[in-house]
Amino acid sequence: MEHQLLHIADCEREVRIQLAYAEAAPAIEAAYEHAQQDLTIEGFRKGMAPIELFKQRYGAKIEADALESLGQRLVRELARQQQWALLSDPQLINIQRSPESIGFTFRYYTLPELQIDLAGIKLQKPVVEVTDEDVESQLERLRLRYGTVQETAEQVTDYYHEVTLHFQPTDPMTGTPLLGEQSEEITFALYDPEIPLELRERLLNTRVGDSFLHTFSGTDFGQPEQPAQAYQITVHAIRRILPAELTPEFVHQISGGQLHDVESLRQFLRKELQQQHERDARSILRSQLELELARRYPFTPPKPVVQSIARDLIQSLQRGELHVPAEYLREGEAGIYRFLAELAELQARLSVLELLLLRQYQVQLAPEELNALAQSLNMAETDLRKQLQEDPDLEYDLRRRKLWQLLLQNTDVEPVPYADYVRQHPHA
Repeated sequence: MEHQLLHIADCEREVRIQLAYAEAAPAIEAAYEHAQQDLTIEGFRKGMAPIELFKQRYGAKIEADALESLGQRLVRELARQQQWALLSDPQLINIQRSPESIGFTFRYYTLPELQIDLAGIKLQKPVVEVTDEDVESQLERLRLRYGTVQETAEQVTDYYHEVTLHFQPTDPMTGTPLLGEQSEEITFALYDPEIPLELRERLLNTRVGDSFLHTFSGTDFGQPEQPAQAYQITVHAIRRILPAELTPEFVHQISGGQLHDVESLRQFLRKELQQQHERDARSILRSQLELELARRYPFTPPKPVVQSIARDLIQSLQRGELHVPAEYLREGEAGIYRFLAELAELQARLSVLELLLLRQYQVQLAPEELNALAQSLNMAETDLRKQLQEDPDLEYDLRRRKLWQLLLQNTDVEPVPYADYVRQHPHA
């Protein structure tokens, strides 16, 4: 058998395989034998029809299927021998037959020929120092969360209240209800920082039955690309929240017996807030690095990968999990398609870069890492290894996490105060 490899595009290859007809003959004969056992020809019992009759009636299809299967097997054997990274099933392009030989042409997608260099990449890490005020604010939220809710209150006099609101979508110009739009009831605790400040202020001093028109912008909920929506809001119920007393008994209760005094709770909250800021900062650093790598290496990703991601994005859009930025929405349907296409290509390129980096850095899970992970999960290391063998996606996810930790350790990172970072990156 001989083969020739052709470079079609960044990730696209063609392999042409040539072999003597005698090398393919056993696969063809085996296909006829299977067909003779599985197919029935009228007038003959199953498995008893002459092989010549099968060749006469079904020969073209049987041989075509047999040769394609043979070609697929040969391509995969070449891929294994030469360590190709197949990103899709090889696709048969052409078969050329003669009495002496058979030639196959297969197209497949693989990793681009790149050596990724992190030199010169500088990232900015937003740094947040937890203040005493942050800790006290968390303490106050805990007191409210575990506080006592009175059945009713006449009026919202401060943020220590819980309100049930009726939302009716309306026309922002006329204030009339929108036909076909369903209303809904939502209960808010006014101390919740996720509630838009303007709405919280509007609710102060309201009573049950009060109603007002309010327009939400996309920025109210962290989605600036979403269009504004107006609602007629009616206050249906008001309940007063009496904060829990900050006592050792309270600390013991909410910590499940792990903490015993208020000062230890403060220290725990400070540590938790700092760890959350660190997790957020690592996520921001990873996003910066991904975008910089995508900018540095603008190869064309494999079409099947792009198409698969695009299908997932469309489903996310239909479920309301993906939001189209305003600049694309202004272009109508064409803009939405352009946004999905650009995002699918970017995500496909990032997924291929990740595979390249895993191979370049030869990222594997070390025995001591598996042992530590098993201990953290309170399970035997042998059970963890078995689970990883049965679930390749889990093993791949752990390798990915290790990869990004390694990459960020080998990249120049500049700490920047959070306020300065926000000023420099207002849309981050």
